[in-house]
Formats: sequence, structure tokens, C-alpha cells
Amino acid sequence: MLPTGDVLIINGAQSGTQGFELASNPCLYPVLYRPDQPVGLRFMTLTPGTVPRLYHSTANLLPDGRVLLAGSNPHYVYRFEAVEFPTELRIEAFSPEYLAPDRANLRPVIEEVPETVRYGEVFEISVSVQLPVVGIIEVNMASAPFATHSFSQGQRLVKLTVTPSVPVDAGRYRISCTAPANGAVAPPSYYMVFAVNQGVPSVARWVRLIS
Repeated sequence: MLPTGDVLIINGAQSGTQGFELASNPCLYPVLYRPDQPVGLRFMTLTPGTVPRLYHSTANLLPDGRVLLAGSNPHYVYRFEAVEFPTELRIEAFSPEYLAPDRANLRPVIEEVPETVRYGEVFEISVSVQLPVVGIIEVNMASAPFATHSFSQGQRLVKLTVTPSVPVDAGRYRISCTAPANGAVAPPSYYMVFAVNQGVPSVARWVRLIS
């Protein structure tokens, strides 16, 4: 799950199955699923990578909006030679399209946010943006799960109810947010809070959600 609500599908294989020595034909082309787009246009193929990442690979969202890619050991033991897909120890940072240089002036910065919020609490955050804000700035809470064996365990992204941003001074805005209602929506934990302006997320700030 990306901070915007889109879903990045990355790593893995196109042939075979999960398990040691059972997969081939690595997926080098990431796919972006965009749930807010019309049916038939929701899946978009992205620029391919170059490192095959098969069994025991992982992808994890970072606070700066990039995705950490690591791993791939499709063998019973570490094997670096005389195999088609060696054990992979390199790591990469995947940068989604929203981090393109031509969108940098849309990227908000969270200036102030509470360190702790309670279920259902109304709280304020302060953000700054280079260009004037057009539309609603979203405030989204992302969990920090782990990803392995094809799934990201415990992953969730909660889009908070927010009010329109209110200008405070030059380039700075105040937004009122409502925390998740209960633990069924978001279990008590630490979450990455992102401000998202026109599809471009800020660097996250860590916030603790408590009952």
C-alpha cells in the first residue's frame, strides 16, 4: 500500500509457485493498482527493474514514500554461483511516480502533528507547500508491517476524515483531522502519517494511536 491509497505489486515470479526451486520467469515489471480509476484502467505497468526477486523477497513502504526492495533466495541454502537465480543480498529503493522531480513543488511538508492521538479524537496538523493548495490535502495513516511469502502481514492504510486546509501564512496551512474510530479500523500501534497533496505524499511523521 502506498501513501496515496494505490497498491504497488512488485517482485515474484510469473511461472511456477512459491517455494524453494519452484519458480522461474521473474516479474521485473512492477504493476500499480489505482482503485479510484475507471474499470479497465486501474492497472498500470511501470518501468521494469533489473534484479530478479523471487522466493523470500520483500517490499516495505518507507517514511519518505519510497519502497524498500530486498531479498530473493529461491534455494534451500544460499547459492551465489552455478544457478540461474543466485541468492540476492543487494537492496534497492523503488521510487513511485509521485516522487518525480517535476512534482517536487507539490510535495507537502508536515510541520506540526501530535505525537499521540486517541480513537475518534479530532486533532490538527500543520503543513507547508511550495505551490498554492488546490483541493483537499489528504491525511493518511499507514501501518508499518513486514512483507514476505507474497503478502504484507497486517498492512493497512486509513484515510482520515479531514476538513479543507485553512491558510495560516505564506505557504502554510492548518488541517483538522479525525482519528480512526476504533481498533477494528486501526489497531493500537505506531503509524506513519502522510499528508497527500494532489497525489504527492509528504515525508511521514510517526504518530502513536491509542485507546
